Amino acid sequence: MGSEGVRVDSVAGNSPSGRAGIRAGDRILSVSGKPVEDLLDLHFLTSRSRYTLRWRNSSGAEREKAFRLSGEPLGVFPEPVRVRRCRNRCIFCFVHQLPRGLRRALYVKDEDVRLSFLHAQYVTFSDLSEEETRKIVRYRLSPLYVSIHTTDPSLRRRMLGNPNARDVMEAIRRLTRAGIVLHGQIVVCPGINDGDELSRSLRELSALRPGLRTVAVVPVGLTSHRAGLPPLRPVTRDEARDTIDRIRGLGGGTGTADRGEPFAMAADEYYLIAGRKVPGRRAYGSFAQLGNGVGLLRRFLDDSAVLLRRKSWPTGSSGGTVVTGKSAAAVVADFLREFSRRAGAAFRLVPVANRLMGESVTVTGLLGGEDILSGVGGGPMGPLYIPSVTLRDAGDVFLDGITPGEISRRAGTEVRIFEPTPRGFHEAVYG
Repeated sequence: MGSEGVRVDSVAGNSPSGRAGIRAGDRILSVSGKPVEDLLDLHFLTSRSRYTLRWRNSSGAEREKAFRLSGEPLGVFPEPVRVRRCRNRCIFCFVHQLPRGLRRALYVKDEDVRLSFLHAQYVTFSDLSEEETRKIVRYRLSPLYVSIHTTDPSLRRRMLGNPNARDVMEAIRRLTRAGIVLHGQIVVCPGINDGDELSRSLRELSALRPGLRTVAVVPVGLTSHRAGLPPLRPVTRDEARDTIDRIRGLGGGTGTADRGEPFAMAADEYYLIAGRKVPGRRAYGSFAQLGNGVGLLRRFLDDSAVLLRRKSWPTGSSGGTVVTGKSAAAVVADFLREFSRRAGAAFRLVPVANRLMGESVTVTGLLGGEDILSGVGGGPMGPLYIPSVTLRDAGDVFLDGITPGEISRRAGTEVRIFEPTPRGFHEAVYG
């Protein structure tokens, strides 16, 4: 952390900051005498109704002004967070398994608790400093998301590829005692932290409730680009069933936390690998681990049931072709079959093989544009519907740099991007 303050990216029109003479390119140095080192400092220190702001303008002159705000926002938009990079070399790290030639941003590994708070990104706490810990507690940064993997310190350091990684249990205990809410994840690598080791870790972690609110158990994701990396293998059908049974079998020990929130939950992929039905809504509580692929299928099934109960349907759809990854194909196919019947139009499903990452990667969100073009083959029937999770957040480009416009041109058809939910698909079809 430096002492140069936070650079202003932009200032809202006729806002208090604009009227005070703050301009883009200036640097906010302190608030009421307290140094501003990042956007969290700026956000929290200016949340009071009265404070004094000190800044340096582009010519190097420093200015100071007292603000007294009555619900009116300051109007300063700071520069984006400079991401703190991860120094671990996890044996299962997905970034290390990416093919060459993708967008540069995809190769950035972050270990930034600010992004954990702001965007629910998982961090390991492996090099969490005393200063960062105090800031988390001071600003009540909650919830945070922590990658745990195992409660055995030596095994965890081996999995992280970092012999100096901090003891995650010590960090979790300190933060939860201070009232910080955490959500955890365990990425399971067969033969390393599964089986009895997984059961032991979950039992130890359950003692940290309710501060540690939930733990997602996720199977390791492996691409075909693992040359020079530690040998790992995918989860088998029997192992998936064993993991599901272990989580269920722990029952009262780790099954349900306060207010009915489930504690340990298996990712949807486990049920797909195991060939088992996903549990009902109660098994997912508040769906706190959706971003980890826990409960997405249950939500999709429930939302499908609501949508398909509608008695009146719009007219005029000519059908089309729908893209999906292979793992969710059976669930999506059932939905599309009934959707087609209600719409009076045929929607063809194309489960696309992932050649960019390797065919062992079956989730929709990691499909490349070339994968989609190859999957639809000689030409789609009607408009081509592509789930938005295949695009970056800006919604303009696929992992391999291809744009929806290029797919439309090369496939010779209209491309419609839709939110990957039953309602989102309905809106894409009917507008």
